Parts: sequence; C-alpha cells; structure tokens
Amino acid sequence: MLHSDPSDSETDTERAPGSDGNDSGGGGECVDSLFEDFQRTNSGNAHSGLNTLDRKATPGRDGDGAKPVTAHIPDEVDEHTAAIELYILVARCIAFPFSAQAKTSMGYTRHLKLTDADLQQYCTQFEKFHNGDMSSITSDELFDKAILCYYDNFLVSKRLSGLVQSGGCTFADLRKVFQNYVEKFLKNLPLMERVAHDHVLSIWMSKYEAICHGSEDMETARRESMKLMHDRQNVDDSVAPEQLYKVFQQILGILQREHHLIAKELQLENADEQATVIRRELRHRQQLLDSSKPGDIARRLVSQEPTAENVFVTEAHDHITHLSKTLNQMPISKRNETLKRSGKPGAAGGQDVDIGSISKRDISISTTVELSVLRARGLEFLSPSKTVFCIMEMDGHPSCMATAQYPASRPIWDTVAKFPTTSPLPYVRIKLMADSKSLLDADGKLLAKVLLQPTLEQADGDRWYPMQASVALPDKNHKIEIQANLVIKPALNVKISGWLFCVGDEIWKKWKKQYFMLVQMTTYAFALCTFREKQSTPTDVMDLTGCTVEYATDEDRRGANEDGYTEFQFRVLKLTGGTLVFCCPNRAQMEQWVYQVARATGQPQRPQAPQSAKSSLLRQPQPKTTTKNLQELNLPDNFLNRDITSFDHSELYTRLLRKTLEQRLKDTTASMGWLTPGQQFLLDEYQSRYCLRGFNANAAMLLALIEHAANGTYINASLMHYSFTFCSAHIQGQKPDNYKSITKEEQKVFEEMVDKLYDLLRDQLEKLSHSFPFCLPDGGLKAALRLFARVISTRTVGHSYGSVTDLVCECLRKAALQSYKDVAEDVAIQMAEVEEVDEVFTDTLDYLVNLSEECIDQMGQCQVDYAKAFADYDGALGAFEESFWSFYQMDLESVLKKAALDDGKVFQVFEQLNTYLLGHATLKDGTFHGHLLDKFMPLVASYLDITSLNMEKEIVQAISTETWKAEQSSARCAEDLFGKLRGLRRFVQRLAWPEELFAEHLEKRVQRAISDLLLCLCTRTYACFQQLMATQQPRSVALYIAPRPFWVMIDVITASIEQAAASSADGQDEADLGHPASGIEYGANTLQALTTIHDRMKMSIADLLNFTAEDILEKLSMHDPANLLRSFLNKMRSSTVDLDELSLSVEHNLQSLQEAGCSTPMSDFVLTWYDSMLARINDWLQLHPQQSLKFVQFDTLQGTLEVIVHRFVVYFSTEQDARTALLTAVEDRLKLEQSAADLAGGI
Repeated sequence: MLHSDPSDSETDTERAPGSDGNDSGGGGECVDSLFEDFQRTNSGNAHSGLNTLDRKATPGRDGDGAKPVTAHIPDEVDEHTAAIELYILVARCIAFPFSAQAKTSMGYTRHLKLTDADLQQYCTQFEKFHNGDMSSITSDELFDKAILCYYDNFLVSKRLSGLVQSGGCTFADLRKVFQNYVEKFLKNLPLMERVAHDHVLSIWMSKYEAICHGSEDMETARRESMKLMHDRQNVDDSVAPEQLYKVFQQILGILQREHHLIAKELQLENADEQATVIRRELRHRQQLLDSSKPGDIARRLVSQEPTAENVFVTEAHDHITHLSKTLNQMPISKRNETLKRSGKPGAAGGQDVDIGSISKRDISISTTVELSVLRARGLEFLSPSKTVFCIMEMDGHPSCMATAQYPASRPIWDTVAKFPTTSPLPYVRIKLMADSKSLLDADGKLLAKVLLQPTLEQADGDRWYPMQASVALPDKNHKIEIQANLVIKPALNVKISGWLFCVGDEIWKKWKKQYFMLVQMTTYAFALCTFREKQSTPTDVMDLTGCTVEYATDEDRRGANEDGYTEFQFRVLKLTGGTLVFCCPNRAQMEQWVYQVARATGQPQRPQAPQSAKSSLLRQPQPKTTTKNLQELNLPDNFLNRDITSFDHSELYTRLLRKTLEQRLKDTTASMGWLTPGQQFLLDEYQSRYCLRGFNANAAMLLALIEHAANGTYINASLMHYSFTFCSAHIQGQKPDNYKSITKEEQKVFEEMVDKLYDLLRDQLEKLSHSFPFCLPDGGLKAALRLFARVISTRTVGHSYGSVTDLVCECLRKAALQSYKDVAEDVAIQMAEVEEVDEVFTDTLDYLVNLSEECIDQMGQCQVDYAKAFADYDGALGAFEESFWSFYQMDLESVLKKAALDDGKVFQVFEQLNTYLLGHATLKDGTFHGHLLDKFMPLVASYLDITSLNMEKEIVQAISTETWKAEQSSARCAEDLFGKLRGLRRFVQRLAWPEELFAEHLEKRVQRAISDLLLCLCTRTYACFQQLMATQQPRSVALYIAPRPFWVMIDVITASIEQAAASSADGQDEADLGHPASGIEYGANTLQALTTIHDRMKMSIADLLNFTAEDILEKLSMHDPANLLRSFLNKMRSSTVDLDELSLSVEHNLQSLQEAGCSTPMSDFVLTWYDSMLARINDWLQLHPQQSLKFVQFDTLQGTLEVIVHRFVVYFSTEQDARTALLTAVEDRLKLEQSAADLAGGI
C-alpha cells in the first residue's frame, strides 16, 4: 500500500509499498522487474502492442537487459493506443481485485484548493470592506487596522500568489493566518483593552467570515462548493468498480464507448473468467522461475554471495504462492449481480427488474398537484338563480376541496386545490355540483364530472375540459365544459420524464410504450425508472452508472411503433454489453432526453446527432465480433491472447502512476501529492498483481513527486519522506517488505534519488520565502527539514554532506539574499506606483526609510512564521537574519554617503532599526547592531553640534526681526525655539542608545545645548526689554497702560525658565541613576541666571506701573506740618487726590495683562506688582510717626488700600492669597490711627 497512513515518518521500518503485514508463507509481495526481463528473455514470446509506449528510464530496469522492439506509429495514435492497452490492464485490476486492501482515509485533511480567481475575489471583498461598501458589517478602528494589516502584508503578497499557483494553499490557510494576525494584534493592546480577548476574537472571526462570503450568491456558491467537495470526497474514498472505471477513464483518456468494447471483450463482469486469467498468469510466472538458468539473475544483484540468487528466487516463489493462496480464498461468484429480478413472473412487458446497486425501495418521488377551477359553460338549462360549485378530489387522497357557490348565470371561481402525492401518474377528478334542498342530496346534486391525468411534462396553462353529464340530467348529451389549470410540480430529484417506446437485449425485450423518469439518487448516482398509473413504486429500475448514451444510427434504429414513431431514437449502452433503444415522439424531446441522460452518466463527450435519420427494421442484437472490436480500438488481433508476463510492468506502472498523480494534482482539493483511496487502491492492486517490488513502486512515486516539486507544484514533504524511508530501509537491508535481495540497478537508482532529493530540498530552503511563504502549508517546512536531515544522514559512497545544522544555516544565508531582493523590489514598485513614475532611485533617503520599514516587517514576520520550525537547529534562524541585514547594510552605507547630515530622515532610519534590534533576542548587540552603532555614532554627534549652531543663529535673526506683538501666547521666536528644544530632547530619547557611556555623553551635550540656547534667548530678550523701557513716559498721558510687548517679553522669560527647570529635572533623574552631575550644575547656573533676569524685568514693570500710587502719596505728603508753607506756596496747584485714576490704571493694566494671553501663568508678576504697591504705602507710613496722620491722609490711604485690594483680589486664586504680610502691616497701622482718632474725638 502506497502511503496510506502518514503517521510517524521518522521510523525506518514503517510500512510502505509492497508490505501487507503478512509474514507467513513467502513473506514478500512483489517480484523484481529484473525478473520480468528474465521472463522476456526465456519465454520467446513476441512483445505486445504495449511495447509501443514511449519508454523512459524506469527503476528496476538494467541497462543491458533485453529491449522491446518498437514499431513506428504516429504519435497521437501511438499514445492513445498505449493508453488503451494500459487501461486494459487497469480494468482487469478493477474488475477483480484480490491482493490489495482498501483504505477509507489517506490520513490527511481535505480542503478546497485556493485558485488565482478565488484569491482575486477575496482581495476584492476586502477592498469593498475597506472602501465602506459593506455597510451591513459593523466595524471599529481596531478591526479596520487588523484587516488592513492582513490585506497589505498577506493577501496581496507575491509570496502568497506563488503558493496559490503551486496548488498548496487552501481556504482554511487564509482563515488560520487571519486568526494568527488577530491574536498577535490583540496581544499588543493595553491590558484594559484585552479583558475580553476571546470574545473580541470570536466577533472578529465572524466579521471575517461575513467579509469573505460577501453576497448571498457567493455564500450559496461556497456552500455548493463545499457540498461538491464532500460528495467528491465520498467518490474518491470509494473503491466501487463503477467509480474506479470512471476515474481511470478520465486519467487515461478512454472514451465510454471504448470502455464498453473492452468490458465486452474481457468479460469484466464475469468473476470466474477473471480468476481464471489470474491463475494462468501466476502459473506461467511459476514455470518461468522453475526454468531459469543459474547465473542469469546473480550478475545483477549487489550481493555476490553464492546463495544470493537462491534468495531472490525463493522470494519470488513465496510471493507467487502468497498470491495463489489469496486468490483461492476469493469466492467463485459474481461480484456484481447485473440483474436482480423480482415481482410476478410472466407479467406484461417482462418482469419487475432492479438493475445495478439501486433497488426500487430507494426511489422516492414527492410532488404536488395544483388544480385551479376557473369557470364553467353550458349551464343555460339551469335557472339563473341556481347556485353551482365544484368539488376537486384526487384518487388515493383522503380529502377533497370545494369551491364557493355562485349563480349558474355567472359560474366563475378562483379556487386552487393542492394535493401532495408520491405517484408521478395520478388521477384528478372534478365534479360540477348544483345546490339542492333535498335531504337525499345534502352535499349537492351532481351535474357533470371529468377525470384528468396530469404528467410532469404537461405545460402550465388554462384549458377547457369537456365534462361527462350526469345520468340524472334530462338531456344527457348536453355539452358542459369547465375551464381549469392543472399542473404537477416536478420533484427536485426528477430530471426528465415522459412516455417513450423502449426495447432491450436483456430487459424490456418487447417494443412497448412506457412512462420513464430519470431520477437522481445522489450527486453521482442516477436511475432510469418506469412507472404505471396510480403507482408510487417504480415498475423497473436501471442504474445508469457506467452506461453511455448516444444517438441511434440508421442500422441501430428499430421499426415503427404503434404511434407511428419511426425516427428520433437513441440508445443506452451498459457496462455488461447490453443495449437499450428508446424512441421519442419528436426531435426536441429526443435531444432533451439524450442531454439529460448524458449528464447522468457523466460521459466525457456529448453525443452528436447523426447526419441522417433513416428508419430501419427491427433487428436482433449482433453477435460478438472480437476482431471487429479490436480493430475499432486499434489493437492487434491477437492482443488479448498475449502473455501478460511479457509486458514491461515496471514502466507501465510508472506511466500509470505519473498520469494518476497529474490528474490528482488538478483536483479542486489541495491534494499536495496525496492520492485518493480509490486511486491508491488500484495502484496497490496493480503493483501486487503484476509483481512489482515495493522499492520500484516507491522509487517511481518519489521520482514523480520530485519532478513535480521541481516544476513548481507544492508536494507534501511527509509524502516524499515515506517513500524515501522505505527505499532507504530496503537498501540498508532492513527488509521493509520482507525482501532481502538488492539489485545493482536499485542501488544506482537510490543514489541518484538521494542526490535529486538533496538538490530539491536544498533549493527549497534557499528559496525559503517562496517555497514556504508565511510557513504555509501548516507543518510543511518542519516536514521538509526532517526529510532534509534524513537525506543528509543517509551516507552513500563518495558523498559527505556535512553537519545538518551547518547545511541548514548555509541554505538560509542564501535564502536571506533572495528575501532581501524581493523586499527591495517590492519597495521600489510601491514607491513607483505612489509617485507615478517608471523608476525609483534607490539611493535616496525616502527609499531607505521605506526599505527599513519593510525589512523590519519582513524579519518580524519571519520570526513569527519560522521560529518553531527552526527551533531544533540552533542559530539557523539567527544566521538567516544576520545575513539578511548584512545585505541591507550595503545599501545603507551607499545611501548615507550621499545624504546630508542634518536631514532628520537619516536618524529616522536609525531609530527604526535600533528599536527593532533592541527588542530582538539574537540580533541585539550582534554584528549588524554593532556596525549600525559605529556608523551612526559620529553622525549623531555632528548632528547635535550643527543643530545647536543653526538654532543659535536662528535666535539672533529672530530677535532682530521680532515685533513682540504675537497674537498667540508667547513670541514667535520663543515658540519656535521651544519646539525645537523639545524635538532635540525627544531625538536623543528616541535614539535609545544602548551603549551607556555614549548615551551619557549625548545627555550632557543636549543639556549644555539647551542651557546655552535658553540663555541666549533670554539675554537678547532682556536687551530688547531695556530698550523699550527707556522709551516709556507714564506721566505724559492721562491713563497709562503698559504696552503688550512687556507682557510678551516677560512671558518668554517665564517660559524659558520652565524649559530650563524641566531640562534640569531630567538631568537630575539621570544623576539619580548614577550619572555624573556636571551637566546638571551647568543647567542650575543657567536657571539661576534666567531667574535673575526674570526678577529684574518684573520689578522694572512694577515700578513703571506704580507711578499713580506714588503720585497719590506725594500729594498726601503735602499735608504734613513741615510742608504747610510749601503747600501754601503751591496752593495754586491742586492737591486733590483722585482715587478713580488709580482704580482705572490698575484695572486697565491688569486687563491688558489678561488679554495678552500669555502661555505661562502671570500670577507671580501680579503678586510682585501688588506687593510693590503695598510696600510703597507701608514705606510712606513708616516715614510718619504714629497718630500723626490727618483726616485727609487717613481717608485717602484707606480708600487707596480698598481700591488696590478690590482690583487685585479677582486675579488671585483665593482671597487668602491677597492677605500678604504687607497688607496686614498697612491695615494694622490704619487701625491704630483710627483708634487714636476715636479717643481724641476725631483727627
């Protein structure tokens, strides 16, 4: 049995071709093809027509053996003739199998093969979903991302397209890959979003199914495909002769008519005849062995021991004996009874017959008769007011149905009656009734009735039917008609039906008209049935399996029948050789019957109507003419009498195996080289019956698989492993099929086989991404690696392949080059499509950035796909990745040579690569990682220096052109600088430099650069502030409001301090981790300098805005006793204090500060201004002794204090913030003055 159970491929002595598990008797199962050469040499028989095959090198054939003589025949005739000759041998195995055991399962899961059209349809469905054309499928952002990732990285991949073209991809593979994508995607989500991981996975998989199935038509087509595959699986698993005949007719290109002729000549249905042929073959083989000469076989054996030839002959004797015993155990009776007769003998038209494996009990017809009564006419003899109605009933149905009652003047109804029935020829009766008041006619008076018989082929439509008047009517000849629509709904399993004339050689021998129905039993089983009226069970049943239909020729036509049918005839040919002729009433029905029967038989060619259709007299079946049939098959006259042992069965088996494998690889299921149980059963039977050794069968299978795999077809490595294991065990003397003898040709074939298999597997590993894209099919790569290790471990003379791991690593290094070329090519194509150009320059940074992203994605996918497969080969996958990045390294260096150092895309590439390498277990600190750091270390340092210098120049230029009237937050120059500083810090952080010393160096350089730039900005801003301050004259205007540039400048300084503080804090964090604090000290000094500038600016603005309060205090000082003379001299000058002016000044300046919209909080400046005003009042009070204030002074100070507190308190968070120490001191002094005044009776 060839590869019937793919379990445990690692054992050396597993069962394989040629082993049947029987150790008794001869123990062996096959005879070497070497023995066939010996038989041809000694038999003296001429070679048969089978030798016209175009022979190729076949395992087990020796170069100096006798060669068959080949006649020159045209290629097409020669090929088809050879196929017929081979089919004859195959047909004998199908007709009487006795040495092989059928297997119900081949041990692999069947899935529908994915074709290019299917893949394109899948891509279209996902494109529709992405474009929003599937509104019925709810979606969210995460699911859209997962779908887009699956589409971009998998569905449209060239690697997947190559796998589809090789026939190794299934619909189940697509679903499994998507599930892996989803699981990986969900694992990368935050923990809170992965709470319902299984629930989300289930929902997403349901949505995936909805996207793939698309419309209802696609879902229906998918279900039909699955059902067809299931039905086909049942057929493939079947070893029934009818199915095997069809399978190998298709494989070898044999017509059904040719099979019909072969079946007649070989008497395939006669089991006794087939057993006799086998016994004759075995007897002749035994005679040839007994008549063999010593030394004829020994010279072709590897072992030169004296007993080697005897061992070989003994093994052959044992195998023949084993076949003879197995044959004798078979019952001598027909395996398939052609006719199973039942019923009453002598019935008209013959007996009730079941033909084939289908019985009458298997036939079930279920249909519905619909009868619609519309109107009646011819009722003029009734009174117009008389009411009439109809009753509809069917024979065999328990109930009837009545219409409504209408006047006889207008008898119109619209009533439909439905009667379910199992009879294809039922009777339906319509009764026209009149209403009656008589007690004897309580159900109505019968006026007329009609009996109808509908058929399945009856056309739908309204018709007038004449009715038979009741005997109770006065005028019995009165013409009454009723209009009705009678139709019988066809059953789903009935393909065609009708009345035909038929006559046959074995059944239906009388030319008789009968009602025939073509009934479908299962997907591939059809039966031709005859029915009688009112009967639910068919009279006769004939299985159409293996039959052929064709139009009748002039000489085949039967005579005219009783209805005058003379033409429009066709005939059905049975496997047993019988013929049935049918006659139709017209050409249309004949063509329809031929078409439906041809579909039912499954014959490859549709019958063609003859040119002329002349009638002929009824003739009897012609006697068998062997010579005529053989000439029609283009075979020699004495072909069937040839000795079967003279055929080159080794070559014929190889040809049959290759054709079977080619046909199998074209199936809709992804077979990957596995044969169906039926195909395998036939090959095993051929191998055993025609005495082929197990090594020959497995070698032929393995060489055919290697050839298909080398041509791009995906072949399961486990399947090759089983054949290779058997051959290796045989050569090593482990006797997997109990054969000890080994021929020199077998040794030579095995050595060539090892080399071919080694080259194939090595080529597959060197093209890893194309041979096993995404590690598909599941388990294929691991099986290939096991087989590769087995091949390497099979030491042959003069060959040493080295360590398995070393060879795998060597192959993967070459695979890395192929993978990198594919990625680079894909990136160039994608960029060309986006930029709409013909060619993309590969020495640009844009190309390098895209290439880096694709390479990282590709290596990440490889790690996921191939990690498990290469787990047993230490360092293999790491060698693949290091080699891949070494090829990328060359492109990286060539691009960096031309790139500008200040281009951020240069370091974008480094960030991508470094982040990926740091997260990789094997590549981190590896060869490529070290080279990457060495290459970018000077580039990073130069980039920081150049960036700092450019930013300082930009500050100088921006300050010189700054208007200090920014509409938003701070000044434009400061905003630009702060954004660049943040970018500079993020740049260093994103680099994530792995070397500690250089990372510390980068932190120091960035800290110093930030401090220098902030100090430069603040110093130049303060210089502009001093220039603006010198131009201010608040006393020259009635109401002075500080200009907006003041607030913008102080906001710049405040924001700079925050930036410096943040930078120092980051540096402090680094220092806490153990880094030196030199950069921190430098930053602290900068922060102190910036704070000093900030304080000076706040005090300068506060002093400028306090002129109103100072003016009030100066006027109050004029009321001091020491100043009375000066007050008198200046009496012309008003000393009246206006508190409203103070209130407006404070209010407008605070409002101006609020409207400035500073980016940093200005509460510190408000507090500074607030304290400065209170400080001036407190200082003035300190200059005046206690209880020395006059009423004017006290009252004015009290009002001034209220105005200040009232205006400023709204700008504090709480009123408690306004209760400063200065405010308390001033209030306490005023309270003291108030108390003193109260005691003195007033100031």
